[in-house]
Amino acid sequence: MDSSASLYFPLKFQLHMTNKTNPTTKDLLSFSLNKMKAYLFSLQDDLQAKLDSGLTMDDILDEEDPFEALEPLLPQEVYLILVLAMVKNIRTDTVMDAVLDGFEKGVEQYRNRNNGES
Repeated sequence: MDSSASLYFPLKFQLHMTNKTNPTTKDLLSFSLNKMKAYLFSLQDDLQAKLDSGLTMDDILDEEDPFEALEPLLPQEVYLILVLAMVKNIRTDTVMDAVLDGFEKGVEQYRNRNNGES
């Protein structure tokens, strides 16, 4: 796991990430922007390790959807930027700021859509 993740995630969460327990959409709703950024970098590190091992995105998606919990929280245009950045290993501040801004807006929209549904 990326050492920057240890700055933001409690030990319990780091252990879950190491054991490949991914947060749910509900879990992501409580993430601060710093925690989300660390999570995205750890997700990207994991994805890049799989790609470096010779797996293709099709292989990875056949086993799991690493973006499943994020999809409901990101506007479509931001979701596409995220996926492209993850696959191409783009880590610029400009891209990350756009994704985090989209995350903030998406969380608000998600909560408004699901307000009263429980």
